[in-house]
Amino acid sequence: MQKNVINFSHANGFPAGSYQTLFAYLPDNMQVIALDKYGHNKQKPVNNNWQAQVEELIIFVEANQVDGNKVICLGHSFGGVISFIACCQRPDLFKGLIMLDPPALSGAGALAARLVKKTKWIDKFSPAGRAKNRRAQWPLGSDIGALFSGRKLFKNFDSRCLTDYIAHGICERNNQLELTFDAQVEANIFRNIPSNLSRYKNKLTIPATLVYGTTTDVFPHHIFSRFVKLNKHIKLQTTPGGHMFPLERPEQTAKLITEIINSFPED
Repeated sequence: MQKNVINFSHANGFPAGSYQTLFAYLPDNMQVIALDKYGHNKQKPVNNNWQAQVEELIIFVEANQVDGNKVICLGHSFGGVISFIACCQRPDLFKGLIMLDPPALSGAGALAARLVKKTKWIDKFSPAGRAKNRRAQWPLGSDIGALFSGRKLFKNFDSRCLTDYIAHGICERNNQLELTFDAQVEANIFRNIPSNLSRYKNKLTIPATLVYGTTTDVFPHHIFSRFVKLNKHIKLQTTPGGHMFPLERPEQTAKLITEIINSFPED
């Protein structure tokens, strides 16, 4: 039986390896391909509306297609948005789309973002300010697990997902422990959140589902219902958890992903 190939795109700051536990719960007939870190290719520096990262995604998929077959795009947060744009720009590569808690701005939210992005205030009104000042080095031997598990962002993580994040997000370098995901790249991604998604109204031609966590607090929930109105092909669904639900509930998220993919029509 031919496998469904899933191209996964990570949330900002979380290398794809952070999701290994989730991937392990997907059935054997699903194969995951994933670029480990977006925004780190010097040929594709982060730019406005994440277009360079969309191009990174497209180039990666073109290089990793199996027998030229179309793939399913799956993305979390930042990864969900670039997956949506890629599917609109290159429908010949994709057969389905799943967005997990994407910061998909439209309407007044997009207008506000477009204006703020042109000013220094973007660092205050987005997570960019925190990202650029994020601690990125620790002494060798530091208990990174204890340090991160106490932070708000990580407090509800499945312990295996936190272990995955540490394994793929922290490395030994320069005689110390360092983040593998460049904090300045992370900040630049936040600074350039797409404010042009309305241009893709009715451009999506493949089945798609947007799933958001019932307790997500990154953006008000109405942004999701407003965004899906841009395209009749996008279904809206909720799941328990916050913005990081794929790493808080990996087994349940994998089951949900499987159910959604199985609901997509055959090629």
